[in-house]
Amino acid sequence: NSGKLIHAYALIGGSSSARTELGDWLAGYLLCDSPDEGPCGDCLACRKIAHGNHEDLILVKKPQDKESIIKDQILELIDRLSFKPFGKRYVVIIEDAQLMNAASQNKLLKTLEEPASDAVMILLADRPGGLLQTVLSRCVCFYLDEEETHEETPETVMAAAFADLVGAGGAYYKKKAVIADILADKDNIRQRSLAFLDALEEELITRLKRSAADVTDQADGTKTERMANALRQAENGRKYIKQLQSAAYTLKQLCLRA
Repeated sequence: NSGKLIHAYALIGGSSSARTELGDWLAGYLLCDSPDEGPCGDCLACRKIAHGNHEDLILVKKPQDKESIIKDQILELIDRLSFKPFGKRYVVIIEDAQLMNAASQNKLLKTLEEPASDAVMILLADRPGGLLQTVLSRCVCFYLDEEETHEETPETVMAAAFADLVGAGGAYYKKKAVIADILADKDNIRQRSLAFLDALEEELITRLKRSAADVTDQADGTKTERMANALRQAENGRKYIKQLQSAAYTLKQLCLRA
């Protein structure tokens, strides 16, 4: 509406379908020949998008035979962007951007640091922890509302109790006691640790959003800093466990540092 266009947007959180719908809408708006409150749906550009053959709309997603979006895909994207678009601009949608591995994100970073004037990137990610902070800092980020349909599990209950202790500045031994059941479950500790960290991230993000809108919470900067630090520690913890580091050690470090 302001007429100002940013070179990269990150749509984070919410459901996969909500992120995709909003990303597609934004891409359509940016490519439409006659946009008003959104893409018109009738022009040649909109019809091409609807049929999946718009020359300037580039979709990047994880190959079916891979576990991540690999560096070669980003290199191919960078090469494509070196040519002029057919129309007014390229629009790039990166689905499940959190699945880019570190090499892919670092390659993309250079393009984000030195953006082409005729390209806009839209990154869709389920959580901010899946993207490097250097990547996030070069995007305008929009956080979608989480759906209120999460099933309550032992891990989500633990996450809420753990977040309570973080906000209150609880001691190490109290936090460790909250997750004692996971630490004792040697057969399933890795799987349950990841589930707990996922739930803890969601809980902390929800509380940080709530704090940002609450004048009383804003006055307690220390509490906000503790929750933001715990969020970073949870994100790091998932990364360490996925790198096959000890889940028990990682959770104990979380209790110590969060």
